[in-house]
Amino acid sequence: MHNKLEDIIIKTREDLIRRKKQIPLSKLKKLTGKHFNHLNRLFAKAIKNPKNGSIAIIAEIKLSSPSEKYFGSTENIQARAKEYEQAGTDAISVVTEKHFFKGNPAFVRQIKDAVSLPVLQKDFILDQYQLFEAKIAGADSILLIARILSEKDLVCLVGKTKQLGITPIVEIQNIEDLEKAQASKTEIIAVNARDLDNFKVSIDNACKLLHRVPNFYTKLGFSGVSKKVDVEKYKKAGAEGVLIGTSLMKAKNISQSFKEITL
Repeated sequence: MHNKLEDIIIKTREDLIRRKKQIPLSKLKKLTGKHFNHLNRLFAKAIKNPKNGSIAIIAEIKLSSPSEKYFGSTENIQARAKEYEQAGTDAISVVTEKHFFKGNPAFVRQIKDAVSLPVLQKDFILDQYQLFEAKIAGADSILLIARILSEKDLVCLVGKTKQLGITPIVEIQNIEDLEKAQASKTEIIAVNARDLDNFKVSIDNACKLLHRVPNFYTKLGFSGVSKKVDVEKYKKAGAEGVLIGTSLMKAKNISQSFKEITL
């Protein structure tokens, strides 16, 4: 029996095969060339200079997840992004995986058309083909999950991401992932409190791992944030930014939720 992560990877590979047949990599690269002059919004700078002066907030947009019910419709994406910007978030993350999270790469452009913030595209990246797609979509930053990549592949993907003018963020969950991340030459490492096998969350475990990440990296805490004390835990562990997803997607009043959660 497959766990959730394996199911996602299987679907991702199937979709990749189909898309490569429709648009070969050589053609995709040519299409990407048209987007190199587009101004990249500096994700790393936004993290280093948080609006609240304390810790950067990355507010996430996702329509669904394997662990939660349906959050909303595609019609609300731009409105939600504007609410996040008005509330004071430093960057926006959007989940674009379509089968399990009801996402779409087109969401990146929709969000960028609505706000002036840098946008992180979160998906399950396995192949450089997806990086060229991300460039066309307009991603300022892209997530690379160490758990699902060999060290060799992670090194190659981080390098290619930088060549495309996109900021790579390597997500880790354990020491083995950390070793891969260090080999990859990434500048930003995110520790995910959510176990991708079962989608259970432990901020305490994430903070233990954050302490192990050398301080010359920009360190981020992902998942599990629903109250101020969660942000405080991540900050004490060395995180310069936190990603907040589920609690904000459930919130009826974004501005009030920001005040209740952020430092």
